[in-house]
Amino acid sequence: MTEQIDVGGKRSHVEILRDGLAAIGCAVELIDWASLSWPERAFAAGGHRILNRFSSGFGHRWLIPVSTFFLRSRVRRSLRGPRPPDVIHAQEPMTYFPARAEAGTVPVVVTIHGPISRELSMVSGLAPGHANVRYMRWMETEAYRGADLVISVDRPHADYVREFGRTGEIPVIENFVDTRRFHPGLAPGAFPPDVEAWTRGRKVVLVPRRLVPKNGVHVAVRAARILQDHGTPVAIVVAGEGMQRAELLALQKELGVDKTLRFLGEAPQERIAGWYRRADIVIVPSVPSHGVEEATSIAALEGQACGRPVIATAIGGLPEIITHEVDGLLIPADDPAALAGAIERLAADPALAARLGAAAAARVEHERSHVHGAERYRAQYEALLASRR
Repeated sequence: MTEQIDVGGKRSHVEILRDGLAAIGCAVELIDWASLSWPERAFAAGGHRILNRFSSGFGHRWLIPVSTFFLRSRVRRSLRGPRPPDVIHAQEPMTYFPARAEAGTVPVVVTIHGPISRELSMVSGLAPGHANVRYMRWMETEAYRGADLVISVDRPHADYVREFGRTGEIPVIENFVDTRRFHPGLAPGAFPPDVEAWTRGRKVVLVPRRLVPKNGVHVAVRAARILQDHGTPVAIVVAGEGMQRAELLALQKELGVDKTLRFLGEAPQERIAGWYRRADIVIVPSVPSHGVEEATSIAALEGQACGRPVIATAIGGLPEIITHEVDGLLIPADDPAALAGAIERLAADPALAARLGAAAAARVEHERSHVHGAERYRAQYEALLASRR
């Protein structure tokens, strides 16, 4: 179960897990926002938008109980079907509530992908003590204490769950990637013609990041100024959309880096794998923001799976998927000079870039594939079911 239908790391995780479980012989049903009828979605989303106009995050006080009411019927239908589920797996605290309300003796698992109350503070600017942020923390408390099993995508988020009083083991299963779609055998995919013309004769650096504060795209923009001043022949391509677009475009104009960095907008899912292969370097310049840090980034894993050297910041779950100087480079957070230096190093040393990219692809194939990730989740499901017999 998930409430997210928009492009993003959590939605990618859900789809990759679904496909991986199916590949190893599990029957999987996805219950999400798209499972609701149009009138149900309109009713829930309409009140959410209206209330958010009064106070950011206030709409959740409408959205959560209303969507819980509607989603409960989908869970009930599944439980009464010809093949009822052995486990209900909620992907966030919000969908924990309809799952728990109908589950009965069926165990409910929750995966933590991020600290949702802190994320609300990040995108809204609300203080941690604001009533709307406290409401989100209440939801997290109920889910993380009440779930039969909580799984984290990295160690820092497992520690976060313990802040809510969760005791016992919190298994860590790092994110993974569909290696049928992302692998080093793919042919490079062309950017739009005007971008291809703009990149000609230069190393291409891809930034596959949504334009939100924690993703640190501003660091790439500032690094572009340093690279431009050094005369380094690189072209930085940012693929992603988000709330910071106007702010980042203004920074690009202020620094005068349109010759070195360009924003592409949202990356079409059917083209992003080819763009990784088209790039020479992939960067994930994440920064801490309002207590939110990058988890085991799927964008970084996709770049690695495609055999590209990834430069990432040494925060959150990124050091769990990248070993410095072995299958990528790690740099300090919010340090444009360090990012520029790492880009220059790889651009000047194709042998190093190739070695890091090959090691990254091999590691993903053996440790971070959709099948490997699904097997780890199935092992947790089976252990949970065995403990309840």
